[in-house]
Amino acid sequence: MAVQKEKPNPANLPLDLPKGYKPMTGGTLRLEVPEKPGWHRHWFRGTPARIGQAIQAGYRYVDPDDVDINNFDLAGDSANSGNSDMGTRISIGSGEGPTRMYLMECSDEIFAYAQSFITKQSDQLAATMKGGTIGSDSSGESGEDRKQRYIDKRTGKNSLFTRKS
Repeated sequence: MAVQKEKPNPANLPLDLPKGYKPMTGGTLRLEVPEKPGWHRHWFRGTPARIGQAIQAGYRYVDPDDVDINNFDLAGDSANSGNSDMGTRISIGSGEGPTRMYLMECSDEIFAYAQSFITKQSDQLAATMKGGTIGSDSSGESGEDRKQRYIDKRTGKNSLFTRKS
């Protein structure tokens, strides 16, 4: 015997959700911005030194027409973007005095290149700590200090900084 599908109730119209719908049960992050394929977006503190450093690292300001910022304006129109910049940038108050946060972006290639430096530095530090070369004889480390190092009793090695795979 074949099972018959129930016919949909004609009184139940299909759900028509507004553009950019987010349920009330989900949290809204103040600095959340939509991703742009091929680009890494980041909020920068609006001090001249920090913005200059970002520009030197390949970041550029995000075009205001390219993104809508979450609006947390208590008495404003929720359909408007949360961007509160008076000029042509995307910025919001940082919550720490008069400082602002600016939204900037760089290409994924530049971001990956910069991240490779951080990974290399971290790996070098971990290798140094793992290899036990910190505090070699020239650094003035005493034999008593050397006895206090962490050694895994099962392996007989310093496995505290072994990279997880």
